Amino acid sequence: MRTAIFLWLCWCVFFNCVGWILSAAHELNFIGYALAACFGIAALMVWQKNASAKRFQKIHLPKLRRRFRRPLPAIFLSAAALTFFGGVLYAPNNYDALTYRLPRMLNWLAAGHWLWIPTANERMNYSACAWEWSAMPVFELLRSDRGLFLINAVGFLLMPGLLFFVFRQLGIGRRVAWTWMWILPLAYGYATQAGGIGNDFTGTLFGLISVYYGLLARRSQDVKDIWLAALAAALMSGTKLSNLPLLLPCLVAVWPALARLRERLPASIAIACVAVLISAAPIMALNQLNTGSWSGDPNNSGKMQIKSPPAAFLGNSLLLLKQSFMPPVLPAARKINDWMDEKLPDSWRRTLEEKFPRYNMGGLNELPQEEAAGLGLGVTLLLFAAIGAAVCEFTRKKSLPKMSPVGLAALISILFYMFKMGSEATARLLLPYYPLAIVPFLLFTVHERFLRRRAWKIFAALAALSVLPALILSPSRPLFPAVSVSEWLVQHYPGKPAAQRTAAVYLAYTHRNDALAPLRAALPDGVLKIGFFATINDSDYSLWRPFGFRQIEYLQTGTGQSVEIPGDIEWIVIKRAVWQEAGLAPLETWAATHHAKIMLSVPIVTLVGWGEQTWCVLHVEKP
Repeated sequence: MRTAIFLWLCWCVFFNCVGWILSAAHELNFIGYALAACFGIAALMVWQKNASAKRFQKIHLPKLRRRFRRPLPAIFLSAAALTFFGGVLYAPNNYDALTYRLPRMLNWLAAGHWLWIPTANERMNYSACAWEWSAMPVFELLRSDRGLFLINAVGFLLMPGLLFFVFRQLGIGRRVAWTWMWILPLAYGYATQAGGIGNDFTGTLFGLISVYYGLLARRSQDVKDIWLAALAAALMSGTKLSNLPLLLPCLVAVWPALARLRERLPASIAIACVAVLISAAPIMALNQLNTGSWSGDPNNSGKMQIKSPPAAFLGNSLLLLKQSFMPPVLPAARKINDWMDEKLPDSWRRTLEEKFPRYNMGGLNELPQEEAAGLGLGVTLLLFAAIGAAVCEFTRKKSLPKMSPVGLAALISILFYMFKMGSEATARLLLPYYPLAIVPFLLFTVHERFLRRRAWKIFAALAALSVLPALILSPSRPLFPAVSVSEWLVQHYPGKPAAQRTAAVYLAYTHRNDALAPLRAALPDGVLKIGFFATINDSDYSLWRPFGFRQIEYLQTGTGQSVEIPGDIEWIVIKRAVWQEAGLAPLETWAATHHAKIMLSVPIVTLVGWGEQTWCVLHVEKP
């Protein structure tokens, strides 16, 4: 287990360093990554040769069979198998990844280095990029996105062991730690992202690994464990800027061992430099350089920064409660959203409209989706029961168990987030916080008594089982013939809106990874550059295929009333509704003026909520 954690972390650290180094040398390309991979394999072989025999313990199959015969481990194993099969069968279709994280990687590869991309989609530039650097070698060397899910899928297998070690070292009882090490990974947010390319789960693992090595350093007094804790914490911050408050519990975990750094001060300084390189520091510095703000959004155009802490806490609390109780299937999601909004007091509604602009975007869906899922109904009910039991024990005994400083630091971190951030995806963005934030509530001795009750065991098993239908029915990676079944439902129940929406959702997700394929098919094979005019929420990912061959030029970089076509671009892809909203001349009029011809006009569904929207391919005739 410890070896697997070490190797997974080393992969991410190594290729984050490689990404920035190759970028600085303008060698971010196939050859650069091939040479780096060869160097990494050689280093691994040297490490394996010098490693002690304890690092590679023999796997005892009878022991594993006995372990996974028990209900909770068996459910986890089933969920892991489903996530792996889903990742193998389906191309990644995470919305954020397709909109800006994968396209930014393609832009960097096309330029040969990291660059500030001229685009209206500013998320391509100011977002942290630790996941991207970890995935880049797979993407570039294979020229495919099908293997990217393995980063999360392998990490998912590490999560129970990490949780057990951290829980035990923080004072949680053995039986309680063993139970929650299997339950918590089955939360919808972790399980749905484990088969895809969501980076919230990756940030969760980095945070756990940092605390794992920090607590290990306390016992071993080995400076190498301190280094690994620092590197994992750096990657956690480099994955997402919203993870920055979690640096506090990571620091608290390793604090008692920090004095050991003086024993190997030069090496510690070198590791510190590496940690800064792979952390959020480079992207924060680049944001400051290019925008004048470390966040990259000085004007708060994304409406993520909330200036009123009470409004932020109110909005985040409501979103967290609503999204955490998401069941495996919720057919009446829209009606429930409307009902919840109607029940809000008028003063709350006005406060949220004025001071939490993105609150209304945080609605529920019919099925858990990796772009929005939090803990889910089953795990949330178990957690509420655990918190309720802890409160009852405190009320009865009027005393607290010995509190964990790491757990208290995690609660402070989560409160900082709740008072500061203003995203509609509160439950998802808090995924890295949950494992450490629940520690203070699991320290109460009442949980040991809970585990002996048959009713609690049945409840825990049912809560864990609730993730299986969420994985099987997931729109991102359905593990049944979803399109055929939904089309059959539409044919037999043509008047049912639920059947029509089910078919539309599954069909849209089936094509999401390559939604603009009909437009690409209209382009000649030799086209090297394509102009792109759409919103920041539209993905140009389809047009890059075949990867490593084409390049996209973004024509909408501001709010001007004119579009300038670079001289080396003859083919343009335009979303007609966006063109009209920009206040430009009618597309046909503009095309005639600029010697362009509309070669294709086709309706495409990229998001079900938008419905069919017309996309056009234009050819500009050059003299």
